[in-house]
Amino acid sequence: RLVGSEMCIRDSGGALLIASVLTAAAVSTAGIVSFVGLVCPHIARILVGNEDRLRIRAAALFGAILVSFADLIARIIIAPSELPMGIITAGIGAPFLLYLVRYRI
Repeated sequence: RLVGSEMCIRDSGGALLIASVLTAAAVSTAGIVSFVGLVCPHIARILVGNEDRLRIRAAALFGAILVSFADLIARIIIAPSELPMGIITAGIGAPFLLYLVRYRI
């Protein structure tokens, strides 16, 4: 027996719009750190499963790896100057967030 209500908003694409607006609000308020905080726990859940003890550690580790990798790429891509790290982080995380909204929610 199902307890929740039927999600007709998903079929119309409204869930994608709502998730995009909420993500944009969080990132514009708290910066790129909130975007990493939104994406990394979901990636950790896919990689290590639903056990909280492992998932929290994996999310922290993956967040550190994602930010370090984005910083490295931002420094290398145009060598004399520096690209903002947020562009690289968003380029990596945005497609994954869209995947989550479209197929996992």
